[in-house]
Amino acid sequence: MHHHSDPLDPGRIPAAVAVIGMGCRLPGAHGPGQLWDLLESGRDATRAAPLDRFPPGTLPPAGGRRGGFVDGADAFDAGFFGIPDHEAAMMDPQQRLLLLTAWEALEDAGRDPRRLSGSRTAVFVGQSHADHWERLRAARGGALDLDCLVGGQQRAMLAGRLSFHLGLHGASVTVDCAQASSLAAVHLACLSLRAGESELALAGGANLLFDTAATRVFDEAGVLSGEGHCRFGDAGADGFVRSDGVGVVVLKTLDRAVADGDRIRAVILGSAMSHDGAAEKRITDPSTTGQTLAMRWAYQDAGTVPGDVGYVEAHGTGTRIDAVELSALTEVLAEGRPPGRPCLVGSVKSNIGHCEAAAGVAGLIKAVLCLEHGQVPPSLHHDNPSPLVDWDRLPLVVPTSPQPLPAAPDRPAIAAVNGQGMSGTNVHMVLAQWSLRAVQPRRDGPESSPGGPVTPPPHRWRLRPYPPATAAPDRHQV
Repeated sequence: MHHHSDPLDPGRIPAAVAVIGMGCRLPGAHGPGQLWDLLESGRDATRAAPLDRFPPGTLPPAGGRRGGFVDGADAFDAGFFGIPDHEAAMMDPQQRLLLLTAWEALEDAGRDPRRLSGSRTAVFVGQSHADHWERLRAARGGALDLDCLVGGQQRAMLAGRLSFHLGLHGASVTVDCAQASSLAAVHLACLSLRAGESELALAGGANLLFDTAATRVFDEAGVLSGEGHCRFGDAGADGFVRSDGVGVVVLKTLDRAVADGDRIRAVILGSAMSHDGAAEKRITDPSTTGQTLAMRWAYQDAGTVPGDVGYVEAHGTGTRIDAVELSALTEVLAEGRPPGRPCLVGSVKSNIGHCEAAAGVAGLIKAVLCLEHGQVPPSLHHDNPSPLVDWDRLPLVVPTSPQPLPAAPDRPAIAAVNGQGMSGTNVHMVLAQWSLRAVQPRRDGPESSPGGPVTPPPHRWRLRPYPPATAAPDRHQV
C-alpha cells in the first residue's frame, strides 16, 4: 500500500493568511492581553468547580472537581443582538459567548461588526459538546419546543447564529472533530479564503461545561487528573483537567490585508489535516503515523523547512498521548535542523486546562502572542521529564521559565500549532512573525477610512472594554 505523503500539487504557490484580530474568553483571561499576562507570569487559572455551575444536587466526580471555568458564562445581553428574552433563555451559552467573543475579535481587528452585513464573510467554528441541551431536557421534563431544539440540540446553530446576527453571506459551518475541532475550523477557513470563496473569515470554537455526564465518563476512563493539573511531558502527569473556553480569530488573505492597511498580528503560512486511518487498534488511540502526515503536509503547504520552527504549541494534555505527539514532532522537526538549535515546545493547557473543542484556537492565540512578543512563556508543572520520552534524542525543549523565541538568522520567527482529536483527526498549522512595516491605508469600499482603522461604533453598540487582569487563585513558581 502506498502512503500518500507528497503534496497534491508541488508546483503551486500557497497563499498566506493574515491573522488580523483575536478574541477569547478563557479561564483567568478575558481577551488576548489578559491571556498574555497569565502566560507570562506563569499562573495556573484552574480552580475548584463553582458551586452554582452544575444542576442542583449534582457533584462532579473526583477527576472533575477542579477545572478551568469562565466567570459569567451564563450572562448575556440579549438586547445587544436584538434577541428576544424568551429565545435567549433557550440559547446554548456557547452560542451566546461565541457571539460576544466574535464581536470583540472584530473590534480587535478595527472593524465595526455592523458594517459586515451583506458581505461574503465566512464562519467556521468548532463544537463537540452540548451540555445545555441536557440541562434543557432535565429542566423542562420533556416539554421541548423548536426554540429548545435550535437553542441547544442543533450544533449547526453555533455557526448559524453568528452568521445570522451579523448578516454574513459566506459559508457558515460548525465543525466537530472532537478536541481538534477549532483548529480544524481555522484550517477550513484558510482554505475558503485561499479559494476566493470568502473575503473575510471568523474561525474558532466554543466549549462550556454545564453538565457532569461526560466528565464522569472521562474520569472512569482514567484520563482526568486526580491532582487537577495538566502536566505536559512530565513524569507526574496523571491526566488532563477539563475547562471552558471560547476563542475567535479574524482572518484575511495576506495580500488583501496589506492592501487594506490591516494590523497584521501574525501570518498563517500553511496548514493540513489528516486522519490516523487504521494505524492503531482503537479509534481513540493516537497515531504517530497520522500526526507526522499532517505535520509534513503542513510544512509542504507552507513552503517551510521544519528545521526552521522555533516553537510548537503542542496539543499537550498531560496524558499518555504526550509521548506519541512528542515522538511525531521529533521525527518531523529534526529534519533540516542545524545542530545546537533546539525547538521549544509547550502547552497552554498547563495554564487553563483542556478546553476541548476550543483547545486548538486557544493554542493558536497563544502562538500568535508568542510571535508578537518574541518570547515563549513557561509551560507549567513540568518538574521531571517523562521517562516515556527519549529526551536525549529530541530536538525539543519544554521551557520552565520565559525564553526568547528562537529564530533562524535574518528570518522571521516560525511557530507551529499541533492539534488532535479522539476521533483520529490531526491538524498542524505553521505561522510566521509579521515584521512591522508601513502599509497603505484602506483604498475604497464600505470599510475604508483615510485615517486608518474604522472609528469604533457608538457606545450603545460597542461591547464593554476587557476588564482589568486579576490574579488567578493558583500560582506556579518558575
